[in-house]
Amino acid sequence: MGTGKKILRVLLAPLAVAAALVCFAAAVDRLEEGQSAQRLQQVEQAVRRSCLSCYALEGAYPPDLNYLKDRYGLQIDEDEYIVRYCAVAQNLMPDIYVLPVSQGDGEQ
Repeated sequence: MGTGKKILRVLLAPLAVAAALVCFAAAVDRLEEGQSAQRLQQVEQAVRRSCLSCYALEGAYPPDLNYLKDRYGLQIDEDEYIVRYCAVAQNLMPDIYVLPVSQGDGEQ
């Protein structure tokens, strides 16, 4: 009966290590997803801040995204993000949406 316990321990030890590795990998994946969402939010906030700066200084919202890039130093990593900027009128805050660029493997 002592041999059976040893065999059980030998078999359970690698399974316990494998389970711990799976849990660790899942935690890292969730962390990366959270960071990705946070980066999207930061890009959107940067665009909004630039719009508000333009409005405060010039009395009108910028007509397009290139205006912010050229005159206010806005920088966007276009390999990582798509920014949809839709200006309706000079006195209305534009609609701003930031999306991740597709990774090519079906994930966003």
